[in-house]
Amino acid sequence: MAQSFYDVILDTLPATESRLEVLFRQAGDGFIQVEYGRAQRANLQDSFRTQVINEIILSKNLPGLIETVPGIRTNLFHFDPEALSVQSLIDTIKEAEESVKSIEDIVVDSRLIHLPIAFEDSETKKAVAKYVKEVRPDAPNVIDGYNLEYIAMCNGVTVEEVKKMLLSTEWYNSGGGFWPGGGFFWPVDPRCAIVVPKYNPPRTWTPEGTVGIGGPCVFTYTTPTGGGYQVFGRTIPTFQFSQKHPLFKDSPFLYKSADRIRFHEVTEQEILHIFEHVHDKTDYQYQIEEGQIVVKEYMEFYNSEAVQRGAREFQAKQREGTKKAPRL
Repeated sequence: MAQSFYDVILDTLPATESRLEVLFRQAGDGFIQVEYGRAQRANLQDSFRTQVINEIILSKNLPGLIETVPGIRTNLFHFDPEALSVQSLIDTIKEAEESVKSIEDIVVDSRLIHLPIAFEDSETKKAVAKYVKEVRPDAPNVIDGYNLEYIAMCNGVTVEEVKKMLLSTEWYNSGGGFWPGGGFFWPVDPRCAIVVPKYNPPRTWTPEGTVGIGGPCVFTYTTPTGGGYQVFGRTIPTFQFSQKHPLFKDSPFLYKSADRIRFHEVTEQEILHIFEHVHDKTDYQYQIEEGQIVVKEYMEFYNSEAVQRGAREFQAKQREGTKKAPRL
């Protein structure tokens, strides 16, 4: 059967024991998007594979390849069609895919970034108050002037349990997006997989350093901007346009794909002190550890009975919480 004129799937690779079907999707002039599977899912093993395939492709220094944008189960390839044909790019990606036989063979370079966080700080509370005053006075996600109670309600747990989950797992960056320097962070431990709906409609203002969650993703706001994630606290600068601080000398962005962050709780005064020592005095020392994710070890952890049982128990609580939480 001839391919439909409107069929955006250019090519495919069949599924294997360790990989979903690979789809090569037309994404505009000079773009193709590579996807794992036809149904959306948020599984870190897809991202681990995306990262490794991405590194293989970049190492080839293909003439005409402009940039790549890896995500949780996709990778967007931006290329110059006059220098690199779409079929040649697809063939190169296929070759890379076939070279990775098993997910358990993958080792991903992954830094661990330790970030302080102040829960329910005054600046993010001002953003919530501004929203209620100027955008939606009856916002059901604002309880006692903030979003933490709503986050807890949606997940069938207490505020203290929400905080514990945020602090007790590492958060994995599947790739940059939404806003310059931002990252989409997913819980490494599925027992901490909090899920919440986004603001409806969004906020008009969010302070730099705000930490929030929308759907299953945690995000740290790099600059003052609008936003729709439910906010729960504030961390330190993760972006510096001036690049005055030594950490930002080579790039204004802190995060790289496959980074992990781990939060530890501090006071709001400490957060404000660090802001001064990043943007003004530029002498703050970020806590960053070089490391790796050994996928075989991660899969053993993820598939263990204790972890899977805990995840199922939490999902049951979430289902009940979702029934009780007001819709946005």
